[in-house]
Amino acid sequence: MVTRSILMKLLNLEVTINGKVKRLVKFHDGLNLVTNKPNSGRTGNSVGKSTLSRVVDFLMLGSISSIYIDEEFKKPNHEIESLFTNNAVVASLSFLDSKGTIHQISRSLSIGNDENQVYFIDGVKAEPKEYEIFIQDKIFHILTRRPSVRSVTPKFIRNSSHRMLSTTKFLDKNSGGKDYSELFLYLFGFNDTGLLTEKRDATNLVNRRKRNSQSINAMVKEQKPSNEIKKYRVDAKELEDNLLKFEYSPEYSNPIERLSELQAEEDKFANALLSTERKIDNIYRTIELLSKDKDGYLINQLRAIYEFSAIAIDGALRDLEDVVQFHNNLVEKKKQFLGVDIPNLLKEKEELVAELNAIRRDKVKVFSDMRSKESLENVTRNLKRLGELKVELGKLEGLLEQQSKAKSDLQSAENDLSRILDSILKEIDNVYFFEKTFNRHFKIITKRLHDDEYEVDLSFNKDSGMCTIEMKNSVTNPEGGKKKAEVIAFDFAYINTVSELSLSRPRFVFHDSIEDIDKNQIDEIFEISQRLPGQQILSMLSDKIGIDTYRKISKDIVLLLDEDEKFFGV
Repeated sequence: MVTRSILMKLLNLEVTINGKVKRLVKFHDGLNLVTNKPNSGRTGNSVGKSTLSRVVDFLMLGSISSIYIDEEFKKPNHEIESLFTNNAVVASLSFLDSKGTIHQISRSLSIGNDENQVYFIDGVKAEPKEYEIFIQDKIFHILTRRPSVRSVTPKFIRNSSHRMLSTTKFLDKNSGGKDYSELFLYLFGFNDTGLLTEKRDATNLVNRRKRNSQSINAMVKEQKPSNEIKKYRVDAKELEDNLLKFEYSPEYSNPIERLSELQAEEDKFANALLSTERKIDNIYRTIELLSKDKDGYLINQLRAIYEFSAIAIDGALRDLEDVVQFHNNLVEKKKQFLGVDIPNLLKEKEELVAELNAIRRDKVKVFSDMRSKESLENVTRNLKRLGELKVELGKLEGLLEQQSKAKSDLQSAENDLSRILDSILKEIDNVYFFEKTFNRHFKIITKRLHDDEYEVDLSFNKDSGMCTIEMKNSVTNPEGGKKKAEVIAFDFAYINTVSELSLSRPRFVFHDSIEDIDKNQIDEIFEISQRLPGQQILSMLSDKIGIDTYRKISKDIVLLLDEDEKFFGV
């Protein structure tokens, strides 16, 4: 089942400067032309024809730089830069959502840190994340994290040469197959976008766990723990057997295990005792150094200085004696401060010594109950070696456990991904139905514009969950105007399909700089656009429009600019 909706459309764009309306552009159905005044004797370049689409793109979380920085040479327009820097400029876009409710989004056109950016939803200040979620829901009808606003926007706002010359590969160069897969599933009527988010997360998890598993497998291959474990177990068994070749009291089921426990405890408390003794020694040595010389090196130096200069210090340290007294007070306070911890440290040392003595008595008791031909020294040495073997065994066995867990985690992640792909597959019929309807419209429009029927081929890989789309037509690598006409035909076919299927998808598109398209094709584009069940906002130079054609489409001009009436007035 497809989601039914009424027409979602743009209503108007408003730009205010210091609270006063500077620009108001009202949109209507069909063709919305942005151009320069004809026959003015002036060039129509650099008057801001493309600015409208860039401001709308900015409102949809795009960069402000495209509004005032030249795309090719990366140089700023200083007048617009100054306007944004020294004034409160706010852009607002009003639109009708798929439920028939009017909304408005606003954003301040300010340069600098993100902190300077202010966002509004229906006139109320909003946080950036809240603003993004609102646009996803109300304009693009996306209720989940994927696809993002910035990955969807380029399809509907083609305001750069890259977007105007790329029918299906219009995202930036950093975008990959996963981004296009999510995007075209969404564009072609896939309703449960939550599954796309789940698939992205599940795929990332599988990839992470696959890398982890491969890393551990490489370590296992290098270290060969299975062979080493066998060797260490044999050595440990031999040591245990030798250690158990004596008689012992029935009080202990396994004296070796008990001795190992006691040895570990003895090592722990011995290290703690050593640390405490070092703290105590350091404190005593510091106090001793402070007390060693009654006056100290600093006082002797000060005394020599005062005797030589015969001067005094005003204030609290008026003379040398004040300095000496102040110094001595500091020394005494330092000694007192250092000595505060001594009682607690001595008590801690006493407790640690008591613990160690108790452990050692237990060891002696265990040893005394054992009768062996081995000397106590040999038993202790073998016991230590046994402990080392057990540690190495633990490391190697832990590595094998890691390998097993990594394999299990990977299998679990792959199972989750498989479940999600199955759910996506159940809804993929909607996508193929959209493709079929789209191609019907695409063939009609391209036949009219190119005298050839174009179509797209959308493929979904049920194993990987990846979606790909390719153009199928008789023209190889079209360029310039021919390519732009193809892009426009694609977008027109999309709007017609969305309208026919009543999908909750945007039915507007911004096109820019189509002057290199053949004039006859431009006339055809105007005619198709005027009957479009959506909105085309098109910016172009007026001198590329024939006189008769201009007369026919003059009622569709929504913004007329020239050297004296630029978009921002500067």
